[in-house]
Amino acid sequence: MPEYSTIPVSLRIFVLLLIIFLLIILGFIVLSSLGIIDTRGLLAPFYRLVGISTQTEIDVDDPLLLVHQREKKNTDALLLWEEELALKEKEISERESDIKQTEERLTEEEKALQEAEKTIKEGTKDFDDRRRRLEQKSEQLLSMPPENAVKIMLAMDDMEVIEVLRVTEELAVQNNELSIVPYWISLMPPERAADIQRKWR
Repeated sequence: MPEYSTIPVSLRIFVLLLIIFLLIILGFIVLSSLGIIDTRGLLAPFYRLVGISTQTEIDVDDPLLLVHQREKKNTDALLLWEEELALKEKEISERESDIKQTEERLTEEEKALQEAEKTIKEGTKDFDDRRRRLEQKSEQLLSMPPENAVKIMLAMDDMEVIEVLRVTEELAVQNNELSIVPYWISLMPPERAADIQRKWR
């Protein structure tokens, strides 16, 4: 046999009516929030029951009602403008911070580049000065008899001798002249000549 509910019919009808009533109120609230209808007056008791304020009391007899409403609108607009201004100031402050960090980084990079440029210039100057001294020494050796030049070179360090010989050869090539370097080497003791050629080549 089919089983029937033991809930009284009157209770079920009451629950259904309560659900329908709540759905109607919910529908009014939704339509009111969408601006389709104004149900604040109709639902005012319900709003007060749940603690929601529906409207601001307005004194219709107030002769300055329009002025007060305009002041309120101006105040609301001013508050909104202040909020927007605060947001813009915050954005500007963050941008200024980023710009300051970028400037500091660029300043550090510029200092590093200046130091590197200074180092390069000093290195170039040292190289030019050394090259000039080697050329002068080569010219002095070329201006004397080969035997005397070799005696002077034998008293020098091997690397210094190699630098002088290299510069002498380069100058000879530049001037389209025959290099005297092989002859100088031939005048040196065999062991010293072999060491210099081994280190040079």
